[in-house]
Amino acid sequence: MQASSSGIPPTSAGSKSADTSEIIAIIHKKASSGRRRMDPTSEWDCNDCEDEFYPQHVKERNRWSGAAYRGDWDEIFSVFLSRPWSITAPRSRLTNWNPQIVAEESTMMGRFANSRRLYTKKELQMKNHRRSGYTVLHQAAYCNASEEIVGGLVALGCYRRLASKDGRPVDIARARGFTNLIPLLEPPPDRLPNISDEQMEKIQTHLNEVVKEESRNLFKPETMTMIDLKIFREVEKIWMPVPGMYGGFDLSFDGDHLVSQSHCRVVGGSGMTYHITAEEAKLVDSGWG
Repeated sequence: MQASSSGIPPTSAGSKSADTSEIIAIIHKKASSGRRRMDPTSEWDCNDCEDEFYPQHVKERNRWSGAAYRGDWDEIFSVFLSRPWSITAPRSRLTNWNPQIVAEESTMMGRFANSRRLYTKKELQMKNHRRSGYTVLHQAAYCNASEEIVGGLVALGCYRRLASKDGRPVDIARARGFTNLIPLLEPPPDRLPNISDEQMEKIQTHLNEVVKEESRNLFKPETMTMIDLKIFREVEKIWMPVPGMYGGFDLSFDGDHLVSQSHCRVVGGSGMTYHITAEEAKLVDSGWG
């Protein structure tokens, strides 16, 4: 999803219609009232390989990442409100498209808020390939989207602490001189001030080993991206499914330690609970589920 020197001009804010402004206003209203249900933003999609997804999902994701690359914000918010291909419920309520009705009713608006670009397996296997780690908020910071657009993305649930290869969204805006965006992109107050960056790095290392062990090596670093624990400084709980595991990892912090609860839904009693500190990953419960 990353822009390049041959991509969007650095001063281009992209396009935006009146409908997009209306959708953004609804997002802010829901966020401020506490009625927002953007549950998919609390799921970490670790898979970066498009070969592992259904073609319809790849098409939807590519539409999303392509729009972010171009700075086409009307298209971005149109994808937010579109009906996911995987939902098989009757379409009657979405037949006559009305942004307010759809935004008020949709619980899937944020499903791509923190998604990264998908790559082919061949691309991922290239020797010098490096995944950008850009989400739509990184891209908005890169191409100097309007304050209205950036504010809407933040309200929707885009992570401000998530780092790409070029840093967090606020780092990108600062490096490119877009000072007007910095207040909007500054991360929220730290939820884990008691855990230093050094301690977090050690917890991350232990988690990586737990995921490798409990997923039975189904987590493949060559085609997947491990969750960055720094985002827990702004969110409370995240679910990380692992392709092929028929399950995944529920992750949250409790005091000075990360709680990892993993399970495979097709294997009874596969549940494993770890308490992970900077010093160790300790198995505290097993056999549940």
